[in-house]
Amino acid sequence: MDKHYMKMALELAKKGEGQVSPNPLVGAIIVKDGTIIGKGYHEEYGKNHAEINAINDANGKVEGATIYVNLEPCTVHGNTPPCTDRIIKEKFKRVVIGQVDPNPKVNGRGIKKLKSAGIDVEVGVLEDEAKKLNVFYNHFIKEKRPFFTLKAAMTLDSKLADLRGDSKWITNEKSREYSMYLRFINDAVLVGAQTVRHDNPHLDVRNYEKKRPFYKIVVSKKLNIPLDSNIFKTTGSTIIFCGKDADREKIEKIENLNAKVIVNEKRDEVPVDFIVKNLYQMKIMSVLVEGGASVFSQFIDYKYADRLSLFYAPKIFGKGIPAFGKITPRYVNNPLEINIEETDKFDNDFYIQGTVCSQD
Repeated sequence: MDKHYMKMALELAKKGEGQVSPNPLVGAIIVKDGTIIGKGYHEEYGKNHAEINAINDANGKVEGATIYVNLEPCTVHGNTPPCTDRIIKEKFKRVVIGQVDPNPKVNGRGIKKLKSAGIDVEVGVLEDEAKKLNVFYNHFIKEKRPFFTLKAAMTLDSKLADLRGDSKWITNEKSREYSMYLRFINDAVLVGAQTVRHDNPHLDVRNYEKKRPFYKIVVSKKLNIPLDSNIFKTTGSTIIFCGKDADREKIEKIENLNAKVIVNEKRDEVPVDFIVKNLYQMKIMSVLVEGGASVFSQFIDYKYADRLSLFYAPKIFGKGIPAFGKITPRYVNNPLEINIEETDKFDNDFYIQGTVCSQD
């Protein structure tokens, strides 16, 4: 039954998507005498963790019960007290954990503390599923940088737009709805200046209640972005990366629109490393990179592409703007290989999601 209850905890944890970053997604199920007596999940950053919500939800005393949690209970004082202390205080008999917390401030300390208090601890139940759920968090902690997903909507022959640069709309409405979900679960969306100039996107999250901050990131080395662009009018925090030669008056005008301009004072370019370093310092855990082709090539060539989320419409342009036409050429003996994790169909469109295999 451990796997059954852990699966329920994982499903509960998922309800925190879009609300808890940079914290992980966590759900908890309390079982006593074969009956579920409490449920909870981490609902919002800064508020109670899953274990506390489950305890508060419990119907009756939790002493002697088992609590199932997909991530090791915390041991540090943050916005809330350590969950391990509360579990010990409530005299749980058993704690079943999906994965060890990779955060060095926790990383096994919670397990050790629970065992020292005489509590039976089981670790690794549905571990793969638990790690997959918190792929953004795990990656951010271990790699010390955000998790980058490259998202593209294109034709069967991989064109992002036609020869005129028109792309509205290649994919259908259901695909676009799922694209909005991808924005919702990420902390930020990133595009190049050309996308802003040509498409004038809003880059916001629509049809979802998003309480956590959402970042709209634009890369524009010369700040060649119209001041009346939609990115300055929609909800979310706007961040623009530029090079040292960008017009200082333009910087001031943009910042007067409540946007933040980050200048690379060393170069007129905006290297991907510079972007990645700054986003990590800002605790932006996950970024949906929406293009265009030049931006995709930089993230792929510098090995920062972690996942691809690709929408294909049953259309062919022949000539047009290819999604991956600007990456460094690869050949049959050294292609960029993708491990397909998910496929779906949205009416006549189809969707592929996969992680980028390690690159030599």
